[in-house]
Amino acid sequence: MRIIIMAQHYAPEEVSGAVLSTELATDLVKKGHTVTFVTCAPNYPLGKVFKGYQNRLVFKECLGRVQVVRTWSYISPHKTFGKRMLNYGTFSMTAFLGGLIAGRPDVILSYSPPLPLGLSAWLLSRLWRVPWILRVEDLYPDAAVAAGVLQNQTSIRFFFAMERFLYSRAAHISLISEGFRQNLLRKGVPANKCTVVPVWVDPGEVSPLPKENGFKLKHGLAGKFVVLYAGNLGYNSALEELVDAAEILCSEGDIRFVIVGEGVKKTVLQNQAQEKGLSNILFLPFQPRSLLPEMMAAADLGVVTLNLNLSHTSLPYKTFNIMSSGRPILAITPESSEIAGLVQDTGCGVNVAPGQPERLAQLIRELKSAPEWLDAMGKSGRVQVETAYSRQRCVGLFEETLRQVAG
Repeated sequence: MRIIIMAQHYAPEEVSGAVLSTELATDLVKKGHTVTFVTCAPNYPLGKVFKGYQNRLVFKECLGRVQVVRTWSYISPHKTFGKRMLNYGTFSMTAFLGGLIAGRPDVILSYSPPLPLGLSAWLLSRLWRVPWILRVEDLYPDAAVAAGVLQNQTSIRFFFAMERFLYSRAAHISLISEGFRQNLLRKGVPANKCTVVPVWVDPGEVSPLPKENGFKLKHGLAGKFVVLYAGNLGYNSALEELVDAAEILCSEGDIRFVIVGEGVKKTVLQNQAQEKGLSNILFLPFQPRSLLPEMMAAADLGVVTLNLNLSHTSLPYKTFNIMSSGRPILAITPESSEIAGLVQDTGCGVNVAPGQPERLAQLIRELKSAPEWLDAMGKSGRVQVETAYSRQRCVGLFEETLRQVAG
């Protein structure tokens, strides 16, 4: 089967979407399929093109046995709404050219976000008369409206109309969770058009390792109780709560908060910690993926956070990395969120609602004094990954969907 995959990110970028789409393409090739991946020049998270690449109109390369077609897009280190829309829009347009260069496939798979990329995928599917599958990994424009980054009413109506158009034209829609499926059902999408293929992680790559390791030694964390957040510092997080909890716990010298990542909130959080004079918070840039297993293992608690507005429109990939590492999840999300339900149903962590820094600090104290509880939650998360969220199982589900839709 010849497959075109269209997504904004592809290896070597350190972004969750790139990891999953890269693994999907790689594994489909191993299963005997021919895969061409249409993407842009690697630039995430700093908005600068990686060394060895240029932002050309078209650039072709072969990564392993995956054919990659990279097309031009507007790239900027500034993450304002306007510049981000330019980035999404320009790539979505030039991706159509990339798809033409890729040649006629048996099936097309495109990722959202960015939402407009679906228009290019739909046009290609019409041109070649082949089915197109839309993979929804964040609910847009719901998430942009909830975050407050999309406020103009005309723009909101435009993007919701685009969403309805794409849902009606896609041959099939692949979703990352049951909550997302319910969202689409409420919008009138037929149930038989929607399939849930969860976010996955490779349990062989991210596995339980000793806590006292090179990552802890390098960053002065040896012997400390580490509360770790690793991921995008964006609008959907509630990391201010973590800084407030760190202030409450600042006199407890054996607890350290580590925030790893980049994003629009990083400077705000750093300034907040500096104003409070906190020495128990360590900010680090994104770490090389090769260090991910050791970094995750260094944590006693892995933090996942979503604010109230965005708790039903996103399911962070970091959730499953924490589970795979055998560490318990400390979720800072509304009680009605999908993450809160996940940690409660599987016993892989605990949840505290945003806006309760004192409760959060007290919970961290309680967890620190209960190592057996921590260990049990970590083991439960690992079991869930091995049985329900493993790379092998989920890629297999994806392949089955592709085969059924391609006929």
